Amino acid sequence: MSRVWVTGDAVVDLIPDSSNTLLKCPGGAPANVAVAISRLGGNAAFFGRVGNDPFGHFMAMTLSDEQVDTHYLVKDDNQRTSTVLVDLDEDGERTFTFMVKPSADQFTQIKDVPEFIAGEWLHVCSIALANEPSRSSTLTALKKVKAAGGYISFDPNLRDEVWNNPAEIKSVVLDAIQLADVVKFSEEELAFLTDTNSIAEG
Repeated sequence: MSRVWVTGDAVVDLIPDSSNTLLKCPGGAPANVAVAISRLGGNAAFFGRVGNDPFGHFMAMTLSDEQVDTHYLVKDDNQRTSTVLVDLDEDGERTFTFMVKPSADQFTQIKDVPEFIAGEWLHVCSIALANEPSRSSTLTALKKVKAAGGYISFDPNLRDEVWNNPAEIKSVVLDAIQLADVVKFSEEELAFLTDTNSIAEG
């Protein structure tokens, strides 16, 4: 079975519960994809960075316990693991407050990128493209997997509060989409990226 590589943010979500306390939960869209692939019987591996801190150790252990290969997950001594406060409104809609900016995942280096082989997949979300050096490292990974004969799955998962320069979002994300074989959009993301409110036109 071909390996599915995943990179980006491995996040600790802090979620309020009914007793006015915060639950520490593993999260981050890329990390969730890696776990889902593994649970479905796939061969999943995660590369990138978390902090060498309690939350980073928690995320590394969680991924490993879920049978996701973490050999290429770096624990960064100088950066902190992404931590997000998740609020739910009365309708169950979520809002996210990013507590660590920039977080360790934004410091993924080109040297962290593994070698790919034909038939492998790479799944990426746009947070990995938000800032340097992660942006250049992720674009390098996208080009490397294509050159090796692999495939790309891309989830925009737009979070403008993570970007140092939100004006760059559209151009950077569209560049990544051009490389992708499969793209997962929300209706709102499609409207933003295509400047149209028509799903058919977008």
